[in-house]
Amino acid sequence: MSTKQIKRLPWILVTLGPLILFGPMLIRAEALFWGTPLLQFVPWRQFALNTLGQGYLPLWNPMLGMGAPLLANYQSALLYPPNILLILTGVAWGHGLLMVLHLIWAGYGMIVVARNLRLGPLAQAVAGLSFSLSGYLVARGGFLSINAAAAWLPWIVVAVDRMTKQTASQGWSKSAVKAVLWLSLAFSLQWLAGHAQTAWYTLLLGCFWGGWRAIELKGWKGLWRTGAGLIGAGVLAFALSAVQLLPTVEYLTQSHRAAALDPEFVLTYSFWPWRLLGLLMPDLFGNPATGDYWGFGNYWEDAIYIGVLPLLLALRAIWRSFRGQGEHSRLSRLLVVLSTVALVFALGKNSPIFLILFQYVPSFDLFQAPTRWNLILVFSLSLLAAIGAETWREPSGRSLYWTRLGTVGAGVVGFAAWLGSSLIEGVEPSFVRAFVFAGLWMFITGVLTLRGSARFSWIWISLSGLVILIDLVVAGIGLNPTVPTEVFQGKSQLVDVVGYEHRIYMAPDVEYEFKYERTHRFDTFHAVLDWSDIRDSGLPNTPLLDGIPSANNFDPILPDRYVIWLETVEALPDVQRMKLLALMDVGWQASIDPSEDINLYYEPVPGASRLRMIPQAIVASSPEAALLLVTAPDFEPTQTVVLEGVFQQPPPIGSGEGKALFNQTSDPGVVLVTVHAPEGTWLLLSDTWYPGWEAMVSDVSTTLYRADYLFRAVWVPPGEHQVEFRYRPALFTVGGFLSLAAWLSLSIVGWRLWRD
Repeated sequence: MSTKQIKRLPWILVTLGPLILFGPMLIRAEALFWGTPLLQFVPWRQFALNTLGQGYLPLWNPMLGMGAPLLANYQSALLYPPNILLILTGVAWGHGLLMVLHLIWAGYGMIVVARNLRLGPLAQAVAGLSFSLSGYLVARGGFLSINAAAAWLPWIVVAVDRMTKQTASQGWSKSAVKAVLWLSLAFSLQWLAGHAQTAWYTLLLGCFWGGWRAIELKGWKGLWRTGAGLIGAGVLAFALSAVQLLPTVEYLTQSHRAAALDPEFVLTYSFWPWRLLGLLMPDLFGNPATGDYWGFGNYWEDAIYIGVLPLLLALRAIWRSFRGQGEHSRLSRLLVVLSTVALVFALGKNSPIFLILFQYVPSFDLFQAPTRWNLILVFSLSLLAAIGAETWREPSGRSLYWTRLGTVGAGVVGFAAWLGSSLIEGVEPSFVRAFVFAGLWMFITGVLTLRGSARFSWIWISLSGLVILIDLVVAGIGLNPTVPTEVFQGKSQLVDVVGYEHRIYMAPDVEYEFKYERTHRFDTFHAVLDWSDIRDSGLPNTPLLDGIPSANNFDPILPDRYVIWLETVEALPDVQRMKLLALMDVGWQASIDPSEDINLYYEPVPGASRLRMIPQAIVASSPEAALLLVTAPDFEPTQTVVLEGVFQQPPPIGSGEGKALFNQTSDPGVVLVTVHAPEGTWLLLSDTWYPGWEAMVSDVSTTLYRADYLFRAVWVPPGEHQVEFRYRPALFTVGGFLSLAAWLSLSIVGWRLWRD
């Protein structure tokens, strides 16, 4: 095989891995479903595509949470360019294809990182396979925004590295400007992918990497050029993605995350220290794919496995770096520092360090799940493994003796674990499985090392790559369960029960029990039900697939008042609670049938209405005062509306007599109502108030008030009028113009630079 063909081997191996792992799913026309695909991504994006198909922008989602922003919902990632593929493939099946493509893209990025560091084909294959098929990426495959954003991390590192080299050595040459443009493009694509936490960690890694590279090349004098390049790329990337980021920033200011997050919430999913053993034995504490996970928390958040062979190669690189051996020893020591820092941060509440950082260092209180710092750990270990592969030699002398001894020992351990399981009672099955596989892969690694005289041949690279590939594929099997795409299609039985007229509602305690104790348990993916029953249950956000309006909204970002409202309503006595549920237009509420394992049933809520004609209004001095008035025992939603705002004179008084009827419109950002009010009336729309909503009465702009703490109301004068509520978010428009200008500028400048 020629040198050119050998260079292709890493690309072939990295492409094969995800195809072997997930190809059968795609061939069988099945789709990811467990967790976020069914409960978030498919409903969001299917609704968005339906809206686009009707000729409207999917800016608002009226079907969930009594109305909420859709495009501004960052994790929906509606403007992420690769998601265009969903138009051609269908949303449910297309998500699986996108996951596979992003895993391949992540592997390609690591190959380029290794090549950029002048590492050979074997090292490139090790880096690409160990990162793209790592437990971190594969176990989170269904969390589509993490999967997409993490795939850009190695590409951003490459872009930062090349930009630093150009600016440090040549100043602001054409090559340096090109490098900045490439970096801005990579940043913007990751920022559009929809996972802020991954993007933030990548940005920190990029800044750290660029600073280290600048100092290494030009000392402290090169640091300012790299800093300027990073700032320039960041500003341009923000402009390129402003159409998404500006509405998202507005949503954050209105959300329950606007203030500092609760420490208990932030520290959820801190890395369990015992799962560090997962670097060698990923299933030591069981696996939900085999239905026997018994470790702390859930499996996927603490998954960090990169394969046995890559782990041993990484340890080799670490050992050599601290002995000052090899041209990449300084880089290896940097990667050790990055790995250590990331691991310490990932420990979260299991270490006092994170608690101190949470209190005193900005950004540590922004995100949930500290264990996701392990993305940097996995990246660093994968690159260390590549460096170790570059110096992998057939042992001699004492190394030969210890390698032979270790190889035999590994085989004995694996065989003894398998044999002992049949001779010793009470051994945890996951222990047996973990030790058998660890022993097997260490034995194979030892054999490869002992037979590695032709380590640069295509046979050697292929064998080593296939060992890593098979190891990681075996570890990843079943971590992303699938169902036929028909589960997402057609009409559920829930429609026949509740219809479309009023919203349904599932109380937090009911949702928690049904989801985490019956259907989405952390110990197993094998729930005792037909997964199509999830749609029949109305578990949030699946009603969106049927077009059933829901007062629930399963979303990491929610309007702050919506969160406070639900918490307050749930704490009220039953009589008041039912009255306010009716105010929310909740016509049906879910309850668990204790006689059934999984069955939910829906009880009607009397008096539900989305539109109300109310005779009089009172003004609250503050949001807190408004909430107190609405939740008071004597409050009557049909007689009084509580308004917030500045009034020069008392609000007008009208009558509740007359009619208010919805006019059909397919635009989710428009609500049309025909009102016949002989004496005038306050029209209350039980949809969430949010910036960007405007109101017109008979084509004349009017004031849209916050009403009853959470909703919207307008004054309708006597007579018959057409009332229009329209969502026109200013920041989307501003962001759209800014992004359009940025993309045009990037195209023109890029074309001129590459033409010359």
